[in-house]
Amino acid sequence: MVPEEWPIAPPAVRADNPARRAGRGRLPVVRQDFFLDPAKRLTEQERALMTAMLADLVGTIADELAASLTATVGAANDEDGHQLLLQLSAAGQLDHRDLISLLLRRADEERITGAMRARSGGHPAFLQALVADSDSSIAGAAMALILARGARRDRLGQPQLHFDDLPPTLAADLSYRIAAALRSRLVPPLSTDQADRQLAAAAERLLMRQSPGKGTSELTRGLASVLHAAGKLGEPVIKAAAEEGDVSFVAEALAELAGVSGADAWDRLVDGGEGRLMLLFRMAGISRALAAGMLGMLGDLIGIDHPGAEITRFDAIGDSEAERVRLAMQLDPAYHEALAALGTSDGQRSF
Repeated sequence: MVPEEWPIAPPAVRADNPARRAGRGRLPVVRQDFFLDPAKRLTEQERALMTAMLADLVGTIADELAASLTATVGAANDEDGHQLLLQLSAAGQLDHRDLISLLLRRADEERITGAMRARSGGHPAFLQALVADSDSSIAGAAMALILARGARRDRLGQPQLHFDDLPPTLAADLSYRIAAALRSRLVPPLSTDQADRQLAAAAERLLMRQSPGKGTSELTRGLASVLHAAGKLGEPVIKAAAEEGDVSFVAEALAELAGVSGADAWDRLVDGGEGRLMLLFRMAGISRALAAGMLGMLGDLIGIDHPGAEITRFDAIGDSEAERVRLAMQLDPAYHEALAALGTSDGQRSF
């Protein structure tokens, strides 16, 4: 179990009156919610954590935009990130696949890391050991990642998302939507044209300051890359990271060794049943002993209930199959979609 309880409901979604409205206006949402697969629904802890991270991110972007406006104009200070989150959510402005995927990934990382550290009872030492590496590029990359992760904790130790963690297209999308939500909060009020120009310019300035290379995913990928280049991205490093529940690094390390994207490796790590994770292990050249050990450590946390069956699948995967899937994953999805549409697919895109 995670060592501390997550909040059950964040302030943004807690009703003033505990009694729920019973109007028929809820019926469409209730019908959808009632038939959702319980195994795939968010837990209350996941929902609370994702909501808190998103509210913090929205509030931070709003503050940055407001600070960039002219000296005589400022955003009203009686609204916070949670209220902006409610306004934007009600208008359907935050239902972005990449945004929700990023929030869910952070929640999964927090859940798995917390559970693994609770089991071991130890303190994280994997990255600290790399800081002492004789190779300055490895030591520097490890320190940069440690500092970035530390900066993504609030004063209570809860995880946060930073603007630099967003893909550039998502950063732009969010910035302009939040800028639009601020227009009615400008003090003193401006004409529509003046407000639009100032807020658009503020969003552009904010986007110019974004540094995606300082995002934690990019820094984790960079550490895996320098370790690989130095010939030090071996099984002991991956095993040490797995023992601490550092699944973000494990995914990037496997991606580096397999020659696939970090996003693909992450998907296979957290949804690895029916041979998906075993195929990634094969592509990365992971030994059977480490594959079995990682299943024992992480299996129940990533939804693999029958590790023995997965090891059997690992044994059945040949080098040719692993190479075929590696090539397929390196190609653009549009290429595969076109092959299928043209009727020239080989029918083997089951990866």
